[in-house]
Amino acid sequence: MSFNQANEQFNDAFETYFPNLNPVTKWPYQATTLALSQGNKLRARLFGGQLQVNERIVEYPQVLRWIRPQGRVLDIGCVSSRLPIQLASLGYEVHGLDTRAYTFKHPNFVFHQTDLFKWSPPQPFDIILLISVIEHFGLGGYGDLVLPNADREAVGKIAQWLAPGGQLLVSLPFGQAGITTKHRIYDSTRLAMLFADFTWVEQTYFRRVDGAWLPSSAAELSTVASPDLPPNGVAILHLCKKS
Repeated sequence: MSFNQANEQFNDAFETYFPNLNPVTKWPYQATTLALSQGNKLRARLFGGQLQVNERIVEYPQVLRWIRPQGRVLDIGCVSSRLPIQLASLGYEVHGLDTRAYTFKHPNFVFHQTDLFKWSPPQPFDIILLISVIEHFGLGGYGDLVLPNADREAVGKIAQWLAPGGQLLVSLPFGQAGITTKHRIYDSTRLAMLFADFTWVEQTYFRRVDGAWLPSSAAELSTVASPDLPPNGVAILHLCKKS
């Protein structure tokens, strides 16, 4: 018996199982599961909730398309990501870094709960992932340190952690440049400055239209604002560290 943590109508990879139910615990478990399920439905009816598809729907497939077939991987800001466990299950040696706890475990996965600006890895990585995370650096919205120009400083540190020729895969909000209390929105000029020390291999862009994500371009997104999350435009970059 299980209760899907994502959505009862969506068959997600992560579920909580309670296999050791005896007659005493079985009925309270079933009652609690029913209450949670009905509570989610009632909340949606009362407050007009809608099932929303965020940018991860295009980011994850693109990362899996571009990532090298093997290597030592660091996933930064991984607490709500499936990628560490997915990649570990595919045989990669994966390390995760976040200020918050990551509850999933795997023999090929090592988690480091700390702030990026306080950590130094013992050896470089072949692949580093920055999936919808760098736009939050230094704003303090997720328990991190509040720092000016934190995104630029972070990229400098990350460059030191990559092996020569190492692969950096990045996704971030893209469109009309701006900043909120939670996130930054980048445009072409700011991206070029942020990753000036890397070789640009590939880049792709997507736009959210009526709740659906569609392929787009930097030019099409140049006037698109993202004042809230999820953003209305996203850029996904395949970069390499210059040798």
